[in-house]
Amino acid sequence: MVILSQRALEGIKAYKYKPGGYTKLDDLHTPFWNWLTNKLPMWLAPNLITLTGLFALIIGYVVMWIYSPNYTDDAPNWVYSLGAVAVVFYTNMDCIDGKQARRTGSSSPLGQLFDHGCDAIALHLMLGMAQTSVQQPMGFISSLALTLAMLPWICSQYEEYHTGHMIYGNGYFGVLEANYILAFVFALSGIFGPSFWSRIVFSAVPLPILGTMDITARHVFVVIDIVAAVNQTYGQLFRVFSSSVDRLPKEEQGYKELGLASKIRHLMWIAILLGFGGYWTARDQSKMSNPVEARFISLAFGIIFAMVATKLIMDHMCKEPFRPTLWAFIILILSTVNVITGTVNVFLASQAAAAFCLVFYLTNITGIINDICRFLKINCLTIKPQKKTQ
Repeated sequence: MVILSQRALEGIKAYKYKPGGYTKLDDLHTPFWNWLTNKLPMWLAPNLITLTGLFALIIGYVVMWIYSPNYTDDAPNWVYSLGAVAVVFYTNMDCIDGKQARRTGSSSPLGQLFDHGCDAIALHLMLGMAQTSVQQPMGFISSLALTLAMLPWICSQYEEYHTGHMIYGNGYFGVLEANYILAFVFALSGIFGPSFWSRIVFSAVPLPILGTMDITARHVFVVIDIVAAVNQTYGQLFRVFSSSVDRLPKEEQGYKELGLASKIRHLMWIAILLGFGGYWTARDQSKMSNPVEARFISLAFGIIFAMVATKLIMDHMCKEPFRPTLWAFIILILSTVNVITGTVNVFLASQAAAAFCLVFYLTNITGIINDICRFLKINCLTIKPQKKTQ
């Protein structure tokens, strides 16, 4: 199944990787990453490193699902510790795949797309594990925290599309720090148990609208997430709307849709994605016929988010107009409307949505990878032997 056009393939072939911003913690890790990369066998493909890290997250995610299917059941402490190890492992694998590509001479645009595509799925996996670790049931609070955590991530792809630069962080706080904080959260649940997050930090705090309530460690975690997300997103949007098309090199523009109108239109797609997704995942878990319904809703939305984000990444690399995958939005909107109307059993509908999204996503992403591999004459998970010159 051919998915990418000839023009898109030519665009991705001309793509040049631009490293993003690094933080102090990245600099501290660099000697270790260099040492670790030099210990790897030369036959090990960079994409296989990324995929191995992602599989570690999938294992942690599935184990948490099994032991706490409704997010709030107590799981054995080792389950949360496993999640912490999985996040640290994935994060470091994600940081050495590019180094292995340069070391083996196998760098390609596919590696960048594969890396960011895995990151989009990894984001859902880590947020799902975080929700389980702090025992936050599905509802308004979890939806607000999760969608706001997704916002700066997809806005970083949006920023790169319009400015040619991805800046996730401020030199002191970036992806590495965010992932390590999540690992620390999981580790606390592993050491003290998830009840740690129910401990009262501030008693009888008067709040607007909500009235007087006790503030728990869980609430503090959510507030930190919201503040960090809003701060990061503000910087991203400021840079996008203060930049002009003239600053983007001609070879970077390609066939992209740029300019103020396109910036607003693309941002509206993101708003629709997170707005409907936020409403869908804000469904009160106490009103569900089966608590596992929350997991399927979250999984379906996570895959839809990954699909839209990956399409934005791909259109940037191919230098094509951004055309979000419409089926993803159709499922998202219909599922959200069904939550309101109850036309179809929501539990069955959420299972069907999750299954369809997963199958379509895997089929689509496999087709894209095959298109690029054929065009660039490379393999995805192995390194082709380089031809010897006479």
